[in-house]
Amino acid sequence: MGSTFFYSFALLLLAAPLYKAGNRAVPLLLLELAAIALLLALALGHRRPALPRSLTVALAVLLGYPLLQLLPLPDALWRVLSGHAAYGAVAERFGAPGSDYAWRAISVVPQATEYGWLALLPPLACLAGALALAPAQVVRLLFAMAVLTGLEGVLGLLQVGAGGDAIFYMRSTPAVGIATGTFVNSDHFAAMLAMMLPVIVGLLVFDIRRRRHEGRRHLVSDANLLSQRVLLFAAAVLVLLGLLFTFSRGGIATALVGLALSSLLLVRARAGGRNTTLIIGALIAVGIALAVLIGLAPILEKFAPGVLRLSSGERFRLYAATLRAAVDFLPFGSGLSTFASVFPRYQGEVFGGYIDYAHNDWLQLFMELGLAAPLIVVLLLVTYVLRTRELLRRADGRSFTLLQIAAGIGLVPPILHGMFDFPLHMPANAMWFATLAGVMLHPGGANDARNTGPGQDARGARGDHRASARE
Repeated sequence: MGSTFFYSFALLLLAAPLYKAGNRAVPLLLLELAAIALLLALALGHRRPALPRSLTVALAVLLGYPLLQLLPLPDALWRVLSGHAAYGAVAERFGAPGSDYAWRAISVVPQATEYGWLALLPPLACLAGALALAPAQVVRLLFAMAVLTGLEGVLGLLQVGAGGDAIFYMRSTPAVGIATGTFVNSDHFAAMLAMMLPVIVGLLVFDIRRRRHEGRRHLVSDANLLSQRVLLFAAAVLVLLGLLFTFSRGGIATALVGLALSSLLLVRARAGGRNTTLIIGALIAVGIALAVLIGLAPILEKFAPGVLRLSSGERFRLYAATLRAAVDFLPFGSGLSTFASVFPRYQGEVFGGYIDYAHNDWLQLFMELGLAAPLIVVLLLVTYVLRTRELLRRADGRSFTLLQIAAGIGLVPPILHGMFDFPLHMPANAMWFATLAGVMLHPGGANDARNTGPGQDARGARGDHRASARE
């Protein structure tokens, strides 16, 4: 893919987290417009990447079903849909004359479903964009994402040590003493950090493996090699520290799962060797040592048994109420992105105040999309498992395969975190998640490992498709 496309895509991806992770109307609108332009560029450039059949079906259902929920139905048919009777009674009592016979969409709030469908475009563009890049460009993009994540970690640590009036809170309402980065919520910030931690480890292992194999062929100075590795390791340490001081139980726990999977899968990939274990061991040791110097007591308090019991009790009541709503709206669902409007009916005396998310992405999807939701999730899981098995079974041990495995591992923390929160409802997190999915599914090239360093120029990207890998 050309350099213009690459830089445009990289700019979109790196800009997404910078203002409240895109979780506001104006930045989200800009991301959607940019995503449409990106998809048009891919279509006009005749870059239609081949996708696994299971993923193709999953995306077709995810994108198509909400549009079906917007199709108008006759009032008599609409009223007999599961969960819609209460809304029919309200329309009958308070609607305008003649509204009893109006045609209505399956979604109980069509405007919310339109909004939610448009929000799917930026992640879709990122998935397609990552698949269209040359392997060398993928490496450069991941390196840039790692550096930005490290800078986010620095910002989070500055926020921990700053007062409520400090500029480091980026004009957000500060949760004083908690790392939030450029996000509004520390949990969603933690999800991004946890997602990128295995990727940074993968970049380090990839660089060591590739340089050892290639030797001096590219005449890259030892100073440049050392600076790249120091930068990546520093980014990993900053990400780990920032993650700890988000005080996010879900973020910290899922990040540890990601590191554990990195130590298992990258070593199993043979190309990773013992470098993975050494890097992860050094990272954890340095991170914990620095965290102890800063102060671990507030972090440990978040994992106290009493605090965990209180939090889990509240969450389970919320999940139970969401499940009741989901069952009531089977099989069609209430409509994509309608949770905030529908859930007050089921809140009852369980919770006070306004609850706009189920704090469980998968239950909320089930409520909003009905039986289409488990179909989508199963197809995505099948795609993930089959692709992971394929990458681990590759006999050639290409260096680029290491990055693909690391990207796949990076998908695990937000998937698990989504069982306790809603990290993928943040546009930036969804876009980065989709990008890592695209890297994992990337077809590679004739030469996956050669000329793919972050410092290579465009000639390395173009040559990547012409040379053959002999590793």
